[in-house]
Amino acid sequence: MQRWIGTTRTSIVGCLGAIFLSVAVQGAGIRESLDVVTDTNNSASASQKKIDDLSRESRNLVEEYRKLLDGSEYQAAYTRELEELEQAQRQQLDVLREQIVQARLTRQRIVPLMRSMADSLEKFVVLDLPFHQEERIAAVMDLKQRLRQPDISVSAKFRILLEAFQLEQDYGGNIESWRGPLQLDGQELSVEYLRVGRVALYYQSLDGSASGYWDREQQAWVPLEERYNRGLAQAFRVAQNITAPQLLNLPLQSSGGDS
Repeated sequence: MQRWIGTTRTSIVGCLGAIFLSVAVQGAGIRESLDVVTDTNNSASASQKKIDDLSRESRNLVEEYRKLLDGSEYQAAYTRELEELEQAQRQQLDVLREQIVQARLTRQRIVPLMRSMADSLEKFVVLDLPFHQEERIAAVMDLKQRLRQPDISVSAKFRILLEAFQLEQDYGGNIESWRGPLQLDGQELSVEYLRVGRVALYYQSLDGSASGYWDREQQAWVPLEERYNRGLAQAFRVAQNITAPQLLNLPLQSSGGDS
């Protein structure tokens, strides 16, 4: 009985040892498996990090390429625009050069023309009816002097010349009266003058007793008959806006010089 028990204990101890050995072996295998899994996971993580880094680098390269491509297209478009602008500027320069040449030719022609026009205006004023003659001749002299000034542009000179001609032209379309001195038969009288456009120029004494007109052919003042005094006095009132415009009974010089 004791022998069986001892044998049994021996068997149990052997079984336990085998079990412990098996468990130990299995534990070592598990640890090795865990280590392998850990190494595999670490390797996979490292590989994934490399993949992510490569992917990010690839995206950066693609983005940089797109930027370079866009920049290249923009540069090409900008270059084309500059070429078109340069061509347009060249054409504009050609037009401006032609305008400068034409302006020089025009200036060479218009400057003598303006001086000739001023001379003609002066002769016209001298030969015209003698109203405001001193002021008008002085204005023409001032005009001719300004046409010789180098600091005034050609366009400004031409504008001044046209203004002078316009002023003389305006005299032909209105009626005017004013008081002034008159040299007649060696005497200086104070009279009222009446200008009817450029058709006729009259005078009348302040008391209305004597009247006359300017004779173009004789270049002198010629007395009028007393019967014209009343009509002339009425014309003075119209010119002075005292009465409304009306039909005037005034003597006019004919082509033969008669009134």
